[in-house]
Amino acid sequence: MQNFRYKLLMLFLGLNVFLQFTVPVKNITFSLNDSTCVKVDDFDFPSVNKLPKQSGLADLFKTIEGEPILSKSCWFQHREYLKAMLAHYQYGHMPPRPDKVELQLEKMDELFEGEGMRYNGRLKFIARGKEIHVRVGLVRPVGKGPFPLIVKNSNYLFDYSPITNSQRVSKYQKQKRLEIEEAVYKEAVKRGYAVAKFLRQDFVPDRHDARKHGVLKLYRDYDWGNIAAWAWGTSVVFDAFLQNTDWVAPGKLIVTGHSRGGKTALCAGIFDERIALTVPNSSGGGGTASVRFFEPGHTEQRLAHHAKRFPHWWTPNYYKFAEHEDKLPFDAHTAKALIAPRALLNTHATEDYWANPYGTKVTSLAAQEVFKWLGIPEREALHWRVGGHQQKLEDWLILLDFADWLFFGKPRYGDYAPKIDDRHQNHFNWSYPKHEGN
Repeated sequence: MQNFRYKLLMLFLGLNVFLQFTVPVKNITFSLNDSTCVKVDDFDFPSVNKLPKQSGLADLFKTIEGEPILSKSCWFQHREYLKAMLAHYQYGHMPPRPDKVELQLEKMDELFEGEGMRYNGRLKFIARGKEIHVRVGLVRPVGKGPFPLIVKNSNYLFDYSPITNSQRVSKYQKQKRLEIEEAVYKEAVKRGYAVAKFLRQDFVPDRHDARKHGVLKLYRDYDWGNIAAWAWGTSVVFDAFLQNTDWVAPGKLIVTGHSRGGKTALCAGIFDERIALTVPNSSGGGGTASVRFFEPGHTEQRLAHHAKRFPHWWTPNYYKFAEHEDKLPFDAHTAKALIAPRALLNTHATEDYWANPYGTKVTSLAAQEVFKWLGIPEREALHWRVGGHQQKLEDWLILLDFADWLFFGKPRYGDYAPKIDDRHQNHFNWSYPKHEGN
């Protein structure tokens, strides 16, 4: 029954991506009831031992049984199948969000010579009879708006007080994270953007026994893990602002996050069709990087590592692919392609080897086939910053530049080239259908 309800929900959301997304998508017509498309019965998925080995990245234009997808109408039906596939094998299934979310904001101070305002606050909702409180922070321009809203999941807001690990605090201080974010807020306010952060640990803590806590405990009959729970929480945060304020531009919602927060942002972008721009930063394996293909000479972030270090992040099905990644019927290119026809900006660092720059390039090239087929290749972008594992000011400035282009038609700045060479092409030998109708 849960599987059937999920199928209906996915089909409904697939339609809503076009009804709610306000940035125009040209030359795309579709039907979710095209009788010529390959039918998949009730989104059934084989167990790992029954899946064939993949020589390269799985073909996005074939079903799991190998049937070709030859029209855009069939792609959008197939897209719902791929979303259900990721829910089954990687993320787990999310429960319905609460109908009502309350938001209380308390003004802290004015910023930037009166151009911006900073707030601390909490959102509140009822989940299965239990009252949940989540701490949020907000910086927004003065005025009535409407303003685009950027939401970032994090483990702190405007200071490091929520973090109990002193070594982590010391690391963040050396990275000057608070100073960078102050510069981000100033630039965002200058350009007319609001930035909200929330404490993901208020939804569920990041620990091995997470399923005994937070929303995972409340919804223990669902097979999700922390990444999906935090992504679900991201959507709840958007609900809070959309339901309780009148200054948010509903068609200009942006999600971002760094590292595990980048995995979360990508998941939120896949399953919340209201999000117009998804910006994961250095998200690594399970995010925008492949878990199969790596640059020789660097440590590989594979699923066996996740199973040992982060057994709470994913659905149990995902860990069954440990040591069997070549049987995965998807990889990060699948997740990236599911953002289309909305926009995806992947920010990454050239020396962030643990987050697998090589596998990030490979999967971006593969996902680009879908964006090209839909006539919107510019909506998938990959930006490189020289350096290591952090979300720095440069990453944020590129986010704002890209959003300015997407929402307001301003010029695009920065180098978005994937910096490819011939070796990256060797991991998939398919492309979008060259002869098909809409």
